[in-house]
Amino acid sequence: MWELYGYTAATIYLIASLLWIVSVRLEDASIIDLFWGLFFVTAAWVLLTIEVRHAQPKHLLFVFLITVWGLRLAYHLTVRNLGHGEDGRYRLWRAHGGSNWWLKTYYRIYLLQGTIALAVATPIVACFVAPSRFLLINWLGVLIAVAGIAIEATADIQLQRFRAEPDSEGRVMDRGLWHYSRHPNYFGDALAWVGLGLVAFSGKAWWSLIGPAVMTLVFLNVSNNVIERGLKKRRPAYESYIARTSAFLPRRPAGAEPTSQREAR
Repeated sequence: MWELYGYTAATIYLIASLLWIVSVRLEDASIIDLFWGLFFVTAAWVLLTIEVRHAQPKHLLFVFLITVWGLRLAYHLTVRNLGHGEDGRYRLWRAHGGSNWWLKTYYRIYLLQGTIALAVATPIVACFVAPSRFLLINWLGVLIAVAGIAIEATADIQLQRFRAEPDSEGRVMDRGLWHYSRHPNYFGDALAWVGLGLVAFSGKAWWSLIGPAVMTLVFLNVSNNVIERGLKKRRPAYESYIARTSAFLPRRPAGAEPTSQREAR
């Protein structure tokens, strides 16, 4: 286990370090967001290459699922962000980071996110440690992972289409999956990782569920709050959306939902 985890750590930190060098040249620390999913895809393929002689259908299916998840996320973020420069959050940090901000980004952003990715990556290591035969819970994990990927992709497509509407500026996106959750894309992402954790789960590798737990906690305690602080400042109508709509788990919204108060997220 520790040897495989060492390979995973080396892969993730190497990618983070190379991306940091590129980000310094581009003066754009936010490029790490585009490659977040590829941390895990690359780590999974590295372990599959190392263990190729012992690879079984379970390993191949797991790597396929995480590859679909990671490549879809990378494609979506690249299409959404490419050509728009550094993300506003990173620009704000840069403005207050001082003359050595380029160096601070290495440990404040790249090594930090690499460490979070390493914690989330427990199912990747567990998959190659656990027995290769399929258990019922592993098949359940496949279904949950597919459902999570589908929910995340659907939410992203719905938001992208809404933003493309000519009159979307100043309105709240509260249609489709966004009617039931303020962050259905995060919910789908977390669900996909729960599924991946269950695909890798066994009595010997129960710790595969640590990664999904870390990912969910990051969404609930960091990502949601960071995004919503900005939205509440820029869009007053977002407060009413918060009042009626679940933050994470999809559920029926409270009360009527006035469509006149929709605004672009």
